[in-house]
Amino acid sequence: MAEGRRITRREQHRKEQRKKKRLLRTLILVIFSLAVALAAGVLIYRYAPTTERMGLNEFFELTGENEAAVILDTEYVKTPEGEAPYGIMEGSDPYLSITYLKANLDSGYVYDGVENILRYVTDKNVITAYLGSPDYFVDKDPASVTVPVVLVENNEAYVALEFVKLFTDINYEAITEEVNRIVIETAGAEKQVAYIGRNTELRRYGGVKSRILSDIAKGTKVTIKENYGKWSFVLSEDGVLGCVRNNRLKDKSTETVAANLPERTYNHLKHEGTINMAWHQVTNTTANENLPEVLANTSGLNVISPTWFYMNDNAGGIANLASTDYVNTCHANGIQVWALFSNLEAEVDDTSVLNTTSARDNLVNNLIANALLYNLDGINVDIEALHSSAADGYIEFIKELSLKCEANNLYLSVDNYVPSEYTMFYDRATQAKYADYVVIMGYDEYNGNSETPGPTASIGYVRDGVANTMAEVPADQIILGMPFYTRLWSTSDAGLDVSAIPMKAIPSLLETYEVSPQWLDDQGLYYAEYQDELEYMQIWIENSETLELKLQEMKNKGLAGMSFWKLGFETPEIWNTVAKYIY
Repeated sequence: MAEGRRITRREQHRKEQRKKKRLLRTLILVIFSLAVALAAGVLIYRYAPTTERMGLNEFFELTGENEAAVILDTEYVKTPEGEAPYGIMEGSDPYLSITYLKANLDSGYVYDGVENILRYVTDKNVITAYLGSPDYFVDKDPASVTVPVVLVENNEAYVALEFVKLFTDINYEAITEEVNRIVIETAGAEKQVAYIGRNTELRRYGGVKSRILSDIAKGTKVTIKENYGKWSFVLSEDGVLGCVRNNRLKDKSTETVAANLPERTYNHLKHEGTINMAWHQVTNTTANENLPEVLANTSGLNVISPTWFYMNDNAGGIANLASTDYVNTCHANGIQVWALFSNLEAEVDDTSVLNTTSARDNLVNNLIANALLYNLDGINVDIEALHSSAADGYIEFIKELSLKCEANNLYLSVDNYVPSEYTMFYDRATQAKYADYVVIMGYDEYNGNSETPGPTASIGYVRDGVANTMAEVPADQIILGMPFYTRLWSTSDAGLDVSAIPMKAIPSLLETYEVSPQWLDDQGLYYAEYQDELEYMQIWIENSETLELKLQEMKNKGLAGMSFWKLGFETPEIWNTVAKYIY
């Protein structure tokens, strides 16, 4: 009996052990199943594509009711906060702000906010449009589009793309579904395109967890902006930018946006042979009578530019010192007359004159009328000390004047400072398209406003001026201006003083003070200094030898010719030196 009870306990113990093992196996199985489920969940969460969507308004971040996203050659740049929208949609009609239009597509559009007139100049015509009207003029011939050419919103002018496309070579598409979008392509732009191989999604970023911007169907054509490896950033036909898997893209190729407009041709009058020009300062009509004496002291001159015209009021009127007898005398001596027009002689708001359409028109018409009245051969424009706010009006003036000069067989030359960061808005490249010649005023390296003494025109200054101008202007359109003067600098307890002196006065000055100048090879000039009572005097000397270095630069670079400021300041032997460089 006792032995039987012991067996029963063993069996019971074994049963309990088996039960514990079964429970442990069950627990392990449950834990394993949970781990598998958890891992699967993690994997699904991590790798399964999200179906979450992102609205296009959130993507483009538009704020105004009629604001439109502008996508130019697959590039979307959001309008900076506080600025007028780059694009707007009036119904289904797209418009670009003139700020964006000028900065990104074509700088030729000029809007006069005072008279509410839009101007654009082609190689042949002046285009004029008015605020709120679908009508415009090609010179004097009327034309029209189907929408107002110009609108003003948020104190910004907007130009209809229907109008822009007539003069700027672009293609565009306007989309209004969900969010206003304007997609623009410029003629000549290269783009990589592909087709969607099967239905897929366009996502905000590369990766299946990125939100969906739109669904994109098999066979849809897209433009590839950038390849990210497994994904590409593309532009869809309906103006949405986003990412698709590279394995969804097929039939990749490169295309060039076709041109729709004919290439422009800019005509130029070409002077035969080297231009040997000089400016003749005329401050009153009586000074014209000195012409025979002035010419008698020159040799080989074939163009003269008397300072006859200048802005005289804010309405585009000009002062006139011209003389028919002067012109006839020049022509009898085989010399052309390119009368100078300046903004330096009268107290006139030159920015207002150039930026106001009616004043600018008056100015152009007055110059052309006087050029024809006096039988001039050309006009030399000398607009100096201009404020950058007049940049648009200035270039528009050159364009409009050039077309009328061309129509009347008149040369147009434009005087320019040597290029610098402060004069870039003079836009020599555009000048070169319209004007016949661009003149470098290769002097005033140090001038009356300089805080330290220095040369008027060192050879390095001239060479840099030529090289930098040639980066914008063809060599055969460049005239190199050179000085017949220099500056005498005096330093005293009272400070720095400077005066311009003629080249012909330098020898007697050196003789008076018994000074022997020294040659500065790095500057291509002679230099002298001396003490005059309480003043320390310095002078960088211009003469026939220093001038010849500049003339060599002109010849070596194949420039159109030379010009000199001013007649009457030179020494007689200068003309013998000049003669060697007429070719």
